[in-house]
Amino acid sequence: MTILSSFTPEDAELIISLPYRIGLHVSYSEDESGEQDDKLETQALEKTLLSVMQKKEENGLLAHEVVESLLASKDKWESWSQGVFNIEPLCEKAIVTLKTQVDSEEIKDYIRVCLSVASEVAHAYGEFGEGDDMDAGDGIIVKIIAEISRMIPGTKGQEAHHPMNVSATEDSAIARISDVMKKALDS
Repeated sequence: MTILSSFTPEDAELIISLPYRIGLHVSYSEDESGEQDDKLETQALEKTLLSVMQKKEENGLLAHEVVESLLASKDKWESWSQGVFNIEPLCEKAIVTLKTQVDSEEIKDYIRVCLSVASEVAHAYGEFGEGDDMDAGDGIIVKIIAEISRMIPGTKGQEAHHPMNVSATEDSAIARISDVMKKALDS
């Protein structure tokens, strides 16, 4: 039995789709550079998900299962892209739903993966329109995951997660997502 099988199909789909939707939300939060940044951000989203898959033991069973299901559901990505502009209620609902069946450590791993996706997407295209090196390897992903780990729980101020190539709009979107998820976990 899988962790996700303990949820209704609708709840499982929300939990599975949320990291993808969060990535799109961050990508769409600042859309001044046209299609070039969207393409790089979509590539970053998929690359981050693949990286998470390779690190099963670091991300917990739930996070691994979610990402595995998410990658297997590419045919649903277009439909999941609808409604990503108001992501905070979905974030809250996913965490509240997870709390009914999953322990807090697994939920923290899930949040960490969601925020890692958000951060990697934000890093995919520089704030001033300069593309980042998407083939830099796991080095940057490891740094981003370490940076995200400082964001939840117990973060002390915005300075804990303000990289230079992430715009203020993207940074704000990530902070709102983090805050909503943390509050839902702590309530």
